[in-house]
Amino acid sequence: TGVKYYRHLAPDHLLQICHRLGPLLEQEIPQSVPGVQTLLGAGRQSLLRTNKSCKHVVWKGSALAALHCGRPPESPVNYGSPPSIGKKLNGKYRLERLVPTAVYQHMKMHKRILGHLSSVYCVTFDRTGRRIFTGSDDCLVKIWATDDGRLLATLRGHAAEISDMAVNYENTMIAAGSCDKMIRVWCLRTCAPLAVLQGHSASITSLQFSPLCSGSKRYLSSTGADGTICFWLWDAGTLKINPRPTKFTERPRPGVQMICSSFSAGGMFLATGSTDHIIRVYFFGSGQPEKISELEFHTDKVDSIQFSNSSSRFVSGSRDGTARIWQFKRREWKSILLDMATRPSGQTLQGVEDKITKLKVTMVAWDRHDNSVITAVNNMTLKVWNSFTGQLIHILMGHEDEVFVLEPHPFDPRVLFSAGHDGNVIVWDLARGVKIRSYFNMIEGQGHGAVFDCKCSPDGQHFACTDSHGHLLIFGFGSSSKYDKIADQMFFHSDYRPLIRDANNFVLDEQTQQAPHLMPPPFLVDVDGNPHPARYQRLVPGRENCREEQLIPQMGVTSSGLNQVLSQQANQEVSPLDSMIQRLQQEQDQRRSGEAGTSSTSRISRGKLHTCGEASVSSTSEVHSPPNIGLRRSGQIEGVRQMHSNAPRSEIATERDLVAWSRRVVVPELSSGVSCVFNLFLSYVICSDYSSDYSDWTADAGINLQPPKKIPKLKTKKAESSSEDEEGPEKQKKQIKKERKKGILAENGLTLEEWLPSAWITDTVPRRCPFVPQMGDEVYYFRQGHEAYVVMAKKNKIYSINPKKQPWHKMELREQELMKIVGIKYEVGLPTLCCLKLAFLDPDTGKLTGGSFTMKYHDMPDVIDFLVLRQQFDDAKHRRWNIGDRFRSVIDDAWWFGTIESQEPLQPDYPDSLFQCYNVCWDNGDTEKMSPWDMELIPTNAVFPEELGTSVPLTDEERRTLLYKPLDGEWGSRTRDQECDRIIAGINQLMTLDIASAFVAPVDLQAYPMYCTVVAYPTDLSTIKQRLESKFYRRLSSLMWEVRYIEHNTRTFNEPGSPIVKSAKFVTDLLLHFIKDDLLNKYQTILSFQDHQPKRRLRNRAQSYDIQSWKKQCEELLNLIFQCEDSEPFRQPVDLLEYPDYRDIIDTPMDFATVRETLEAGNYESPMELCKDVRLIFSNSKAYTPSKRSRVRFYLFIYLSIFIVLEKSKMGFSLCIQTCIQIYVPITSSTSENSDVH
Repeated sequence: TGVKYYRHLAPDHLLQICHRLGPLLEQEIPQSVPGVQTLLGAGRQSLLRTNKSCKHVVWKGSALAALHCGRPPESPVNYGSPPSIGKKLNGKYRLERLVPTAVYQHMKMHKRILGHLSSVYCVTFDRTGRRIFTGSDDCLVKIWATDDGRLLATLRGHAAEISDMAVNYENTMIAAGSCDKMIRVWCLRTCAPLAVLQGHSASITSLQFSPLCSGSKRYLSSTGADGTICFWLWDAGTLKINPRPTKFTERPRPGVQMICSSFSAGGMFLATGSTDHIIRVYFFGSGQPEKISELEFHTDKVDSIQFSNSSSRFVSGSRDGTARIWQFKRREWKSILLDMATRPSGQTLQGVEDKITKLKVTMVAWDRHDNSVITAVNNMTLKVWNSFTGQLIHILMGHEDEVFVLEPHPFDPRVLFSAGHDGNVIVWDLARGVKIRSYFNMIEGQGHGAVFDCKCSPDGQHFACTDSHGHLLIFGFGSSSKYDKIADQMFFHSDYRPLIRDANNFVLDEQTQQAPHLMPPPFLVDVDGNPHPARYQRLVPGRENCREEQLIPQMGVTSSGLNQVLSQQANQEVSPLDSMIQRLQQEQDQRRSGEAGTSSTSRISRGKLHTCGEASVSSTSEVHSPPNIGLRRSGQIEGVRQMHSNAPRSEIATERDLVAWSRRVVVPELSSGVSCVFNLFLSYVICSDYSSDYSDWTADAGINLQPPKKIPKLKTKKAESSSEDEEGPEKQKKQIKKERKKGILAENGLTLEEWLPSAWITDTVPRRCPFVPQMGDEVYYFRQGHEAYVVMAKKNKIYSINPKKQPWHKMELREQELMKIVGIKYEVGLPTLCCLKLAFLDPDTGKLTGGSFTMKYHDMPDVIDFLVLRQQFDDAKHRRWNIGDRFRSVIDDAWWFGTIESQEPLQPDYPDSLFQCYNVCWDNGDTEKMSPWDMELIPTNAVFPEELGTSVPLTDEERRTLLYKPLDGEWGSRTRDQECDRIIAGINQLMTLDIASAFVAPVDLQAYPMYCTVVAYPTDLSTIKQRLESKFYRRLSSLMWEVRYIEHNTRTFNEPGSPIVKSAKFVTDLLLHFIKDDLLNKYQTILSFQDHQPKRRLRNRAQSYDIQSWKKQCEELLNLIFQCEDSEPFRQPVDLLEYPDYRDIIDTPMDFATVRETLEAGNYESPMELCKDVRLIFSNSKAYTPSKRSRVRFYLFIYLSIFIVLEKSKMGFSLCIQTCIQIYVPITSSTSENSDVH
């Protein structure tokens, strides 16, 4: 039927319709590709296209300029041809055309905030870039606002240095690893602790959250110094972490540590580096982590590793001077070698690179697009490599010290941030190999601060750095006005308060018994604990809407004199129970203070309150701040950051700092006058020489390693008179002793025997081993031996020592260096440590070259001396030892015999070092490594042991032959024996003086048991005398150094300004004058000088005296004379009622009271006149009564004293001696009957 109706239609009619549709539609709405005929096209090729569907979309400028996650939006498919500005804004142009690198020149430092007491080795942003996290050696993690720099929160709980931090990809929690072997995880929303993970037996070295997502299952990885890696499973929905990790122990030999780790972009792979040179790769594809590879291509430890941003490639850096780019190909890992010794073709580099004997990779990084790999080298350069070919592209030079921070820009592949120990932060253009911008971290009054970490925010608008002084530095674009509204120092008053820990190591605040995150909003204080003004307190989260009076904390001082913030507000309601507890606590404190009446702190707090003014406790202006103990350094670098490996506690925060901060507790309000008590605390801290923290010591600016000749006194207010305040200085000394006893022994639970100094310090007989350093020693320093000492001390946990702070990490040291000891200081503790300052010495000229470093050590069994006297080294170098030679060696005052078996370097890295380069076999069969200076030739007349393998005692004659042989001038114009005999005779005379009686013998530790806990290097006149007799001192300057320690120890243990301190100063000065100048020689000189000098010339010189100088010195001398017991008969005029015949014998009476009155009245025109009256006192005594021994000692004392006074008055040599002779003549005549005194 259809055919019947449509006979006009051809058989191909439908085909012809399809042919015609296209041209007809083309006339109305042209297609995008002319000539293409299809029925199934899409878009502008579709047969269903309309004018509306094909119309171009026009975006507004605001839409084009919007950024999402740092990138512009993608344009729609039907977007028409945009103008040029639209192309730039919508991202169709390359980034380098859109944003020139010159834009980064406008990044500036918005704020530098002091927020930690110690070095800050860790910094990171959260995933939004709105918050900054810092982890410090002061055991705290702090959270800061990126936009304005506010301190938002402090995360407490760790008991040691923070070594690494990580924020999960969901941005819900942060994990921090510490040297206390624990990982703590906090919730970022509430700051509540989520977990305390305890799976390692040593410090945590790295933390990484895995980006791998498998449902709600996630992983956190951690590596430790115990050679293990742990994978902690956690749930993203509940934030619960499995406390039992999947653990791999990668410790093929003792001492191996896992140092660094990195996840691949998708989280399927994890690569780790360790000290055994092996890279280990773990795979997560099977649902559980499993180790799939061990790559052993490096020859030294692998301490930096980093996966690329978008592939399975990773780069590893090693101390062997190479880096490798690894890629998984054909079921195996293949690598491209990057040799740090490579230089661009045709380019020669001058400077430090040529001086570095062994190049090492300190850090590695990728650019954002993974086209380049950047390596930091220990010659202070950065090298940019093609990541696909391994070709060196650029060498970036600009740093002046080693670089341990490389941070690529989050989306600009051209930009890299670098920072190092030189304090420089540099922004680099990797494409051109040039510097864009640099910033130098100069801290006023402290030198520069080494930059330890740097991170860039995800949006690229900010980057943050941390330094060695505890600062956070925030950089960015735009205005700094928001940052100007915050303080430069920001701490919470509760930051360093003590914590209590439960069985699972969760913590509570000791004062409030609350979890730290549940405590009320804290107060904002500065580094000294002083609260900031109210406008800053409103910046603390939770205090934004507080009333004005609630923003001003009350201030108080603890019984120990520490400044603190009181949490109780004036208008705050207190519960009856709290009031009862406070009242009971106050009563208990009063009872304790009554019982401890001899405590200097409690005594002065009662006796001085009325002299401190009427200031209120809440007035912060009247509360003095404590000194910044340990907070200011000279800019020397403390520690080395190696991919967050074992971040050490810096010297900045000593144990004393942490104790002081921990005592800033919330206590009931104190009465007025707290500043006086606090002044006592200041005097105690400054005068005390005790140090309980033995993290590595370096010479701070202004610290003199020699015993100070004079310690500056503190300016203190004198208390009003009271019965307790008028007690004598002896009681004050006992009070200080008692206070220190409570603070040292009782708190640490140590016995007195443990504090006794070792024989290494107290020995009076010179020995070759162990080496006892003395001032002026020229020594050879052996780095290998020092490294062995550090390893042994750390292994045995003898004291807190950080290998990263040793001198070889701060400068390039050869295997042996010629040094001179220019500073010595001893630190009290367990054990007593010797701190040395060593200056580099030119072996040819014998002059100092200008460089120096400091170190600390002590004598330790089984550790070879790494400081060898130059004379001993030179003698040993001239001996030619051969294989099979016999030798003998002094060990424990006995000769031991052996045979040389072979010679080889102790370590391949130091092939030319003589340190323990001989393999020897002792006669008892034991083998050992020996150094040539420890071996002696066997003389023909040597005495051998009766039994093979035993020893022969060392004779006195042999010991003398092994002694140091003084060089010309080291003992002045005489020989050592002559000078020692002379000084011994002088010490014998000095020991007869009453003023020196306290220093004749060692301090009685039964009477003063705390002495050895305060004084590190005890000495006295008898000890010095014994050492002179045994020829212990190698030169005169060594002896004078120890003499000064008499005064130093006395000042350390006693109150400054006390009579015993004054006596110590007098005895020390007297003995030093005697050592420097032979008075008898000067006497003979002046006698011959007088015969040739006219008296007129002497009178003319007498008129040029410094009047004020000699009068002041004479006043001090007379005051000292009145304190001397032997001067009692001469202080006042003779009582004529008791001695009626006195005027019959004496024509002109004279006494010291008359001399003092005449001096005060100004009737002495020259010291000669005063000396005549003093001589008259002596001659009157001799004429009226026979000389007694006590009077003779007093005469000698007066004579030597006046000599010192006149010399200080700058009178001139001849007149000074002439004046002394006037007193010396009657003394010598009056003492002729008592020759035993001289």
